[in-house]
Amino acid sequence: MKGAARHFSGSYGEARGKFLAAARSAGAAIRHHLHPLKGPGGEELATDIARFGPENARHVLGIGSGTHGVEGYCGSGVQTALITEGFAASLPDDTAILFVHAINPYGFAWDRRVNEDNVDLNRNFVDHTMPHPENPGYEELADAINPPDLSPETMAECRARMKAYAAAHGPRAMQHALSAGQYTHPQGVQFGGRAPVWSNRTLRAIIRAEMAAAERIAFVDIHSGLGARGAAEIICTEPESSAAYKRMTAWWGSSVRSTVGGGSISSDVPGSIPVCFAEELKGREVTACGLEFGTVPIAEVTVALQSDNWLHQNGGRKNPKAAEIGKLIRDAFYVDADDWKEQVTETTYLTCARALAGLTA
Repeated sequence: MKGAARHFSGSYGEARGKFLAAARSAGAAIRHHLHPLKGPGGEELATDIARFGPENARHVLGIGSGTHGVEGYCGSGVQTALITEGFAASLPDDTAILFVHAINPYGFAWDRRVNEDNVDLNRNFVDHTMPHPENPGYEELADAINPPDLSPETMAECRARMKAYAAAHGPRAMQHALSAGQYTHPQGVQFGGRAPVWSNRTLRAIIRAEMAAAERIAFVDIHSGLGARGAAEIICTEPESSAAYKRMTAWWGSSVRSTVGGGSISSDVPGSIPVCFAEELKGREVTACGLEFGTVPIAEVTVALQSDNWLHQNGGRKNPKAAEIGKLIRDAFYVDADDWKEQVTETTYLTCARALAGLTA
């Protein structure tokens, strides 16, 4: 989408300002869910809602950003572009669009993928009253995934251990160990938490408040960091035999991949956002997916996550390496180039247009 780059931002504060200004200008109903903490400049943090269409709509399309904090640079820019370019200006009857901006505002503002509790939100939607999912591969590699320092020698040793694990168990097992989440190392990468965190509770409240009258719901959660630069995959967390997967492929075709059975670029992750929609909207037709955009090679993403986690166990923004690592993590999940921004905006526009058509068919 030509000109889309102007809707993207260089900070959470700028992104929130652009999103809210676009929503007001377009006549959206706006609601704010304020976070208890502040941003690095003392700024207010919030998950903001921009709603278009009737409050009691039977068909609702939700478009989310910032589930993984720093990925909000991508998602927020796309949301603002869609609003500004009139995507929600002329809706089918009995239909609403709900833009959910910065689902994890703390991570977005502080340039982290995780939240204020070091929790990966997309691993947090599990039943915390039951035993947590186990990840034995992570346990075996925990000190390689979470290196004690970032020296070239230590990082090389960690890579060697992970390569050896992949050689012994296969690349999918290595990916699962690294990215499928864990519930035993609160200071480690990919921690899923031990209770529902603020963003989990807030999103559930938003679903109950904004989708109470809906019978057919679709939710497109914008993500970045997996896959080739600018390439898109629609990630389904249900098996290919499910009704949701069949709806997704009817709407979006071959770009849909299921994490169940290993067909997706993503691991089969417990506790992701689609679980939340299924639980809160029992008895409704729910089609919830992740829309994933590629950025840089996965090895670079892994190093960025390791470095960011190390930084925040070693002084955070007071550490002399803070600026260097902050850029590393942002670059892993956000390509600050006009062609990439235009590509992800155009793909999201088409994806959401097809979701609207599917919802109202």
